[in-house]
Amino acid sequence: MERIMAALLLVVIALVAFTRGEVIKYQSCSEPVKCTVQEVRVDPCPEAAQDKPCLMLKGSNATIAFDYTPEFDAQTATAKAFWTQTAMDLPFAGMDNEGCKYTSCPIVAGQRQSYSYNLPIQKKYPSRTFDVKWQLMNEAEEMCCFIIQIAIKDKKAKKGRN
Repeated sequence: MERIMAALLLVVIALVAFTRGEVIKYQSCSEPVKCTVQEVRVDPCPEAAQDKPCLMLKGSNATIAFDYTPEFDAQTATAKAFWTQTAMDLPFAGMDNEGCKYTSCPIVAGQRQSYSYNLPIQKKYPSRTFDVKWQLMNEAEEMCCFIIQIAIKDKKAKKGRN
């Protein structure tokens, strides 16, 4: 009986690890931040094992999640994502900016928290590799911020992704 319980426990642990997404590399933002980001995960992102941008197919969804410890308090939070370039940042169309739907509020300074957002990849997005800046901020615009790289392609182009 103990072996069965141990095997079941291992299966549960494996499923939890699988559903968390792939840990990916990220960059810090150039804006002043009052937050430590411990880990960024994207699901699906098998490309993370080769340090490649996460491939996101048009018409599908991807989950962006991260663990953070803010240096600020917040009763409400605003989340924003941008296509970021040297010249300017363009807002990510269709994103829900109500941060408290995706992390627990109030946000407490010094308390590690998690944020998770299911991002629809719209068919109208252009096919190419992008730097995406993700921000989570309080009412005073104190923020957590990081940049990840994604590659958007048509579903029919999936076969040629290697």
